[in-house]
Amino acid sequence: MSKRDKSPSSELVAAAESLESQLTRFESLADQLRKAPLNSEKSLERASKLLRDVAEQDQVLNASVSALVAAVTAARDRQQQQAEAVNARAQELQHRAETFKALLERYGALGQSAAELNQRMQEFAAQRAKAQTPEQNTELIGTLDALNDRMVEVAQEAQAVTKLAEEQDFTDVGRQADSLRQQLLSARNKLGLLRNGLASA
Repeated sequence: MSKRDKSPSSELVAAAESLESQLTRFESLADQLRKAPLNSEKSLERASKLLRDVAEQDQVLNASVSALVAAVTAARDRQQQQAEAVNARAQELQHRAETFKALLERYGALGQSAAELNQRMQEFAAQRAKAQTPEQNTELIGTLDALNDRMVEVAQEAQAVTKLAEEQDFTDVGRQADSLRQQLLSARNKLGLLRNGLASA
């Protein structure tokens, strides 16, 4: 017998079919007993035998009913187990979705910070192009130091988001946050070189 034949659903079907078969036999014997003549010794003996057969079949029928009830109970228990598993998975899904949403919000804030830094870098480049005096260069150094400090803050937040994403098994977000962190560190290194150049000018 295959595993499929032994499944709870197959047992339920088999129990129902067995009960139907036993019920049909019981009805047939009961009908024969009801119609059996009772007008001779032989007919009385035949009717007595039919009565015993009906009684025996009634016991078999009761056993079949019990088997069907057991199969229905097993099917109900199986359904309940699946329902509990589905409910647990649904709760896990909701929790993961909320976690992912919060992570995306932090990553989105990182993107906004990076865009802000990019804008400030463009403004710095415009100021640098116009700078001609030592005083203006000193002012540029102050702007660079403020940009550097902000880059450090954003890079640290990117590192925190990367770590959190990895801990929560959202590796795609983690890779994106780490890529942004590396870009910030690279830009910060360039700022350092630029600052050295301005300081020695």
